[in-house]
Amino acid sequence: MTYQTLYRKYRSQTFADLVGQEAVTRALQGAIASGRVAHAYLFSGSRGTGKTSSARLLAKALNCLQRPAGSGEPCNSCAMCLAIAEGNALDVIEIDAASNNGVDNIRELRERVRLAPSQGSHKVYIIDEAHMLSGSAFDAFLKTLEEPPPNVVFVLCTTEANKVPLTVLGRCQQFPFRRITEEGIASRLAFVASSEGIAIDAEALSLLARTAEGSMRDAIGYLDQLAPLTGGSIDVAEARSLLGIADPLAVASLFDAVVEGRAHDALHALNGLYEGGVDLRPLVRALLERCRDLLVKAIDGRDVAARSRLSAALDALLHLDGEVRRHAEPRFLVEATLVRLAVAGVAEPIAAAAPPLDSVGTTPVGAPVGAPVGASVGAPNPLPAQPTLELARPEAAPAPTEPVAAPAPEPAASAPIEPAADTQQAWTRVLEELAVSARGILKQAKVDFEGNTVVAVYPYKGQYDVAMTKHAEVARLVAAHFGPTFGFEIRLLPLTERGVPARQASSLAPEDDPTVVEALNVLGGRVIDIKEIHE
Repeated sequence: MTYQTLYRKYRSQTFADLVGQEAVTRALQGAIASGRVAHAYLFSGSRGTGKTSSARLLAKALNCLQRPAGSGEPCNSCAMCLAIAEGNALDVIEIDAASNNGVDNIRELRERVRLAPSQGSHKVYIIDEAHMLSGSAFDAFLKTLEEPPPNVVFVLCTTEANKVPLTVLGRCQQFPFRRITEEGIASRLAFVASSEGIAIDAEALSLLARTAEGSMRDAIGYLDQLAPLTGGSIDVAEARSLLGIADPLAVASLFDAVVEGRAHDALHALNGLYEGGVDLRPLVRALLERCRDLLVKAIDGRDVAARSRLSAALDALLHLDGEVRRHAEPRFLVEATLVRLAVAGVAEPIAAAAPPLDSVGTTPVGAPVGAPVGASVGAPNPLPAQPTLELARPEAAPAPTEPVAAPAPEPAASAPIEPAADTQQAWTRVLEELAVSARGILKQAKVDFEGNTVVAVYPYKGQYDVAMTKHAEVARLVAAHFGPTFGFEIRLLPLTERGVPARQASSLAPEDDPTVVEALNVLGGRVIDIKEIHE
């Protein structure tokens, strides 16, 4: 006999069995009991939260032959209930929109909808992954969805309701399915384990519930994976080993090494976890949770320095979480990111540590800009310094003790300061991580460093327009490598600085006039139309 997986065996057979969706359950039961069932529903929510199960329960309750009047629960014993539970009911049609997403499939559905129910009182069409239907298929489906034949109910299930056209949403009653709480999942897992005779610790059940991230199907699938283990009760260590989940203490030790700048220890801790069979994607998610918890603690404790360091780390880990799943060598990507964070990416930003204005000039000679007043040169930093642009500060002149005959001359404008070597290195790292197209356009710019802003200046409008499409990507990398207080700006060189003779100004096109170009640069606009105004 073919083994039936636990998540199929323990699929909810009544609304009372549905975990974590009390509001949806009450609404559907009330509609069934009062005879106010709509012709179209949209069930949306993350995976494993009971959307398809609820659609089947709705179909079962509508077609139940022994359901008492005024009740919304199916009997689960009549011929229709048993046929629907086994998937053999002719009047309950499940369609996978991922593989049946064309106009021809919708035309075939429209032809079948006209036929009367063969066994029960209602025909129920359950369309899974409804957002996968093509635009043309949705258009062809609208009329049937709006005015279906009598006794026909459509239930659209989707994990991405934002991709469903508004014209479809307006024709359906929408029910959002929430992520199931860890307590609800753990309770259901305990029931399944008891029913199957699986001996498992409560701590291991909590681990499965937490790892499932709100999905009941995933959680029961994990339990099914652990079920073959024999030799006493399944403990949390065995569950972690089989599922490739890192020990929280090991994750905390790894993250602490990163935050404290111990790149060597962080690299060895990561290699140890990897060699022990830990999956990298759950590890990155665990590091994200650790960083998030510490950041919340720092915010509550008003620790500005820790808040800035952890905010930068969280941003880098969020980017890593998106990249690790599709990178060809995820191990090297994780190693490179954590080492970079440990060495230079999680330092205290200048803005958070800068002294107040009235204390400028009291910073010890040789100390980094923004060092606390009274700090000694060479004192150990808790974290490696962020690449910064150090600017010379003119010493404040002493107050005169005698009247002077003439006012002191205005200080001469300081000469352009060359960027620090570490700033140039940080910019080089930004260019190395950019895509080829973005790197090419950035190399055509003249790059300046103005305080906490990296400025790319272009002489031509075409270059400027292309670079603006890469602004968000470059700004993110600048914040990651220079620090969260650093910004990125793209500028277009004015016509007067491009070598255009003054005598040509009158022959320039209106959109190339220096005043117009400057206004467009400042306001971020573009020329749509030119009209001559007669006064």
